[in-house]
Amino acid sequence: MAVRDEIREERKKLKGQGFKAYLEYFWDYYKIHTIAAVVIIIMLITVIKDVTNNKPYAFYAIMLNSGASMAEDVFEERFAEYAGIDTQNYECMVDTSASFDPLVLDQMTVATSQKIMAVLASKELDVMAGDIKVMLHYGNQETFLDLRTVYTDDELKSLEDRLIYVDQAYLDYLNSDEYQTYLSTGEFDENNNFAVKADNYNKTYVYELESPDAMENPIPVAIRLEGSSIIEETSAYYGQDAAVAVIINTQHPDTARQFIEFLLK
Repeated sequence: MAVRDEIREERKKLKGQGFKAYLEYFWDYYKIHTIAAVVIIIMLITVIKDVTNNKPYAFYAIMLNSGASMAEDVFEERFAEYAGIDTQNYECMVDTSASFDPLVLDQMTVATSQKIMAVLASKELDVMAGDIKVMLHYGNQETFLDLRTVYTDDELKSLEDRLIYVDQAYLDYLNSDEYQTYLSTGEFDENNNFAVKADNYNKTYVYELESPDAMENPIPVAIRLEGSSIIEETSAYYGQDAAVAVIINTQHPDTARQFIEFLLK
């Protein structure tokens, strides 16, 4: 039976069965076409938005795994007002929809990783926030600025209970020939704590929080967000511990600092 005749027969069967039956029939036969059409429409809207809103960034933050994608406008509008950003001529971007999980190599994680690499390379990204697991992942990839270049000693002292550190000595090991040999051979010195730590990460993709007292050269790179009024209001990071950091090659360090102040209110 030809496809056209088959469809005609199916429609005869549906006669008098009500709207629900027609919907089920439509979904069974046209769902692929419908999904494709929706994807194309979304892509067109995105392209049109990018073209019409092609303004330079005054500020760009990404809040990974926030669970608050619907709150993006809230963060953007309130921070633009807080920081005095002219949104008629400049873009204030706070992406709350991005999802990234180093334990799950799915399309979303790959796409987010590529997006982050792109905005880092173009020096557009100023701030990253995320759950602690993700922040430790990026912190140990030298993605974040040393907060001692952003805050005074007294200011850091007031934030002491919120600070998250990475060990520069461990980062130096990751840049060493010894680590490159490990990546090639899988062999490492079990008496080298950094080698053991790196091997454990490459097996679990998880870094554990460490006290700066246990580090050779602790570098403060992120600030916990407990007690943030806007985080609580928007239910961002609901049930999760989260932190925020300044991107190492930010072009707007003062605005990045303002955003952290805004989050900590």
